[in-house]
Amino acid sequence: MYCKRILILQQTNARFAERGKELCGLVKLVNDGAAETSVTVFVTNADTIMPGEWWVLLSFGRAAQATQLSTLNNCVFSLPQQDLGRVSCLLVKKEDRCFEAARAYLGENNCDVLYRQMDGLTQPQQQDAQPYEQFVASTQNFYETEHVERLKVQADGRYRSVSEYSDAFERFYATGAHCDYYESVRTEIGRVFVQFPPYYPLMRRYRESFFVRIDFPKSDRYFVLGVLQKQGRIRYICYGLPAEREGFSDKDFVYVDSAPTAFWMLFQDADTGQISAIDQPV
Repeated sequence: MYCKRILILQQTNARFAERGKELCGLVKLVNDGAAETSVTVFVTNADTIMPGEWWVLLSFGRAAQATQLSTLNNCVFSLPQQDLGRVSCLLVKKEDRCFEAARAYLGENNCDVLYRQMDGLTQPQQQDAQPYEQFVASTQNFYETEHVERLKVQADGRYRSVSEYSDAFERFYATGAHCDYYESVRTEIGRVFVQFPPYYPLMRRYRESFFVRIDFPKSDRYFVLGVLQKQGRIRYICYGLPAEREGFSDKDFVYVDSAPTAFWMLFQDADTGQISAIDQPV
């Protein structure tokens, strides 16, 4: 059965980002009926000058995988087919030991479990999946959550609204919902639209649309979030990254030529929640 999940990586350690910027990225997971799960990892604003290895750690409910990344610009690899209902992910920099750089999850959050297993999972002889029970037992109920609480305290109301929308996004997929995506997140996305400034260039480009610009804290990076309507009905939720990185290629993103800035855009069907790679969204 075809299934796709996209996780947005959020920085948890500024040490591994370029000076004055915030590390961010995405992990795309696809089951297309084959015996494998295709994984694509894209990371931007990472400090690649300092020596060390970049790894991505993934847990799929009862299984964990660790893969060394050959590149941060669309690294593609395959795993034995996984259940994508519950996915947790850590982006890890391995130096003399392992350090968490960013994380993301859908459904049950096992990021802290992965954190405790970083050094072991990145050893060559331990790259295969581990039984979940053994995986959890070795943590001895010790979870590193202080940095999460610190981030919550630091976040102002604007970015809290983004976090709440992200949580609603994850709940939709975690419950296996297949319709009425926009209705399930309507309250949370409305708060984001109230908290952030309108982005008029895209609103002028698309009739019956509304977009806001969301700047990353302490960074010159940003993305846009918007909705497209047809005959007064929300048809697509849109996520756009400024198209300033040469060599970016992903079949799910559509290049949108817009002045003064072009974007790589994801169009999410407002009813099903599925990504629609289309050239003419309305």
